[in-house]
Amino acid sequence: MRLKPGKIAVTILISVFVLLLAVFFAISPVAKYVIEKNSVEWTGRKITMKHLFINLWEMNITVKDLKVYENESNAVFFSAGKIFTDISVLPMLKSEYRIHTIQIESPRVLIEQTGDQFNFDDLVKRFTAADTTKKEPGKTSEPTKYRVERMEITGGTITYRDKVMNNEIVLQQFKLSCPLLVWNSPMLNVATQFKFKSGGAADASLALNLDSLSYNLTANIQRLDLQLIKPYLKDYVKTSYFGGLMSSKLLIKGDFDVPEAVAIKGNISLADFRIEDEAKVTVASWKDFAIAIDSLDVAGNIYDFGEISLENPYLLFEYYANSDNFTNMMVPSETVSTDTSVAVDLVDYSNPFTIMADYVKQISKDYIISNYTAKDVLMHNGHVVYKDYTLEDKFVYDLENLEMSSGRISSKSDSITFDMSCLANRSGKLKAHLAFDPRDYMNMSINYNIDKMRISDFNPYSKFYVAHAFVEGMLFYNSTNTIRNGKLKSTNVMSIKKIEVSKKMKGMGLYEMPLRLAITILTDRKGNIDLDIPVEGDLKDPTYKFGKVIWQIVKNLLVKAATAPFDLLAKAFGGNEEDIKYVRFDYLQKQFDSRQTKSLDMISKALEDKPGLTISMVQVASHQSEKELLALSLAKGMYYKKNILQPPKDSLDASDYKAIEGISNLDSLFNTWLNQQLLPEDVSGMPSQIKCQKLIGDQMLIQEVEKLFAFRNKLVLDYFVKGKRLDSTRIKITNTLDEKSAEFESTPRYTVEFVVDE
Repeated sequence: MRLKPGKIAVTILISVFVLLLAVFFAISPVAKYVIEKNSVEWTGRKITMKHLFINLWEMNITVKDLKVYENESNAVFFSAGKIFTDISVLPMLKSEYRIHTIQIESPRVLIEQTGDQFNFDDLVKRFTAADTTKKEPGKTSEPTKYRVERMEITGGTITYRDKVMNNEIVLQQFKLSCPLLVWNSPMLNVATQFKFKSGGAADASLALNLDSLSYNLTANIQRLDLQLIKPYLKDYVKTSYFGGLMSSKLLIKGDFDVPEAVAIKGNISLADFRIEDEAKVTVASWKDFAIAIDSLDVAGNIYDFGEISLENPYLLFEYYANSDNFTNMMVPSETVSTDTSVAVDLVDYSNPFTIMADYVKQISKDYIISNYTAKDVLMHNGHVVYKDYTLEDKFVYDLENLEMSSGRISSKSDSITFDMSCLANRSGKLKAHLAFDPRDYMNMSINYNIDKMRISDFNPYSKFYVAHAFVEGMLFYNSTNTIRNGKLKSTNVMSIKKIEVSKKMKGMGLYEMPLRLAITILTDRKGNIDLDIPVEGDLKDPTYKFGKVIWQIVKNLLVKAATAPFDLLAKAFGGNEEDIKYVRFDYLQKQFDSRQTKSLDMISKALEDKPGLTISMVQVASHQSEKELLALSLAKGMYYKKNILQPPKDSLDASDYKAIEGISNLDSLFNTWLNQQLLPEDVSGMPSQIKCQKLIGDQMLIQEVEKLFAFRNKLVLDYFVKGKRLDSTRIKITNTLDEKSAEFESTPRYTVEFVVDE
């Protein structure tokens, strides 16, 4: 039977339609199969996907749950929840590739670095290999024509792991968009935003010229927690904590081909910053540090800043015999190799801080900052604590409420000024004014004023050098200093009110100085000393030291006073206000001496003569200082009995206790013994005060100090009640509750307050 032509046509159409349907429905699974089967051969990585759909009618491709694995591993290197792209067909006939959209949803990528090696190096090597295909001579290949109208990444996660530093940084909620990418336009515009898993967020937009490599970058960071960079600091500094919250809004213009051609505008701040040493002691911190950048142009040598402010800064500096707390935190530099073939300045690319330091070095090597301005430099509520352990006794000085302001600063100005004020050791007030020529530091003026500074705060130095302590005395000091062309003219007016010096301390003092006699002669009838010290000198002379000159003059005055005729002596004996206001004693003291009995007798007489009066006495002494000295005394006793006392005996006499008292805190043999007692802990870098407390034990020291406080209170009460027959109800004796203020007292004391029963 012959088929009619119409039936043949229908049959062909049906066959073609069936074939097209077969191709339409079969191409996606076939493509998925081919890609997964040949992924290792094509890319060097295994690739899997849950779903692949190729829409031939609309020319779009959808991939779901794509996974790219690590090289020769079942660990996932890259994954995406969904990838979608659509392609225009007609332009492809003209060898043009037009993509309307590239969308990537929920991508996850893991970047691992081991030294200078990355887990994607194999991909870079494979797809950037040189093209070895032979080309016909005289023919130049046409550029690939492409157009991507929208590229978008949403919900991404980027994990970076540094295996050397054992550190991980995770970017979450990552978004990236590129509105247009065209083959014949060099401009690339990209915007991104993300959050840090460790805290903080960022967003940025980049406009890059791919031909010239010039760029405009807008970068914003919100409260980035800097703890994420702590592992990279271990090459430089030893810390138990390093953190702060960094924020910035910056507009940056530059050229990747010319790194130094960078210009910046915006602001940077670092809030809640803190750094602790290995013992978890805070050595530096601040509430907020902010810099406003009006214009920073490295190549143009322009550095214009707005306000630079520092809020609530804190600094702890401890000075030891051979080091200090900041030096101890530094990681020692490695010994430079003697192999001349090894470059000294090799960059460690496993540490971004090394890279950054090298980058800054390269940029700044040909530039000198000579053109700068700042609207103001401010510091508010600063706090600096200085501790010196190089003396027999620990010296502590505390600067609080530190304020500083500058006014406008400019390298072109004739004068830049700074004003500063602070409270010193809860007592003295310091104010200073500095003005200098930024183009010539040999032209400046420095004026400062000190009010009500306790001389006794410096007793660790006076005892160490001249074997005397200041019992009383307030310093008032005014200094005006003018420097012109390096020539100094200085006036220094010093006034010390109600000064009193202890007797010479046996076995102490580096210098022989009749300080007590000199002070006695120099004081007027009111117990004051007034000195006017003019100073002149040439600061260009390297041997000239301004501070040494002033104190040399003071020393000469003291020596002169000590050798002055006896008719200068004018000392009245008897009681004064201080004798009845305070009862002073020494740390660890358990029995009264004549100084205390004099005060107690005067108080007793006042109570006997005024029956309506009662008194309240408060023992003001530092528990911590008492603990330190008690620990030293007990540890020295143990050391004396085991290492010095020969032959051993059951009980110690006065000569033994005197010998124990004579053991220096800085004695090397004593400190070596302490180190041995505390093994296996390495305490060689600690002060002897801390070593002794560790040896004796804090619990025992607390109990003994509490007993000592109670014993002294009973001693005072018995003196009044049993010795002077006074009514015990008229006498109230307590201990201070303000331990912090007690730490700033130079010596322990009872403060006395007279009360009338209303």
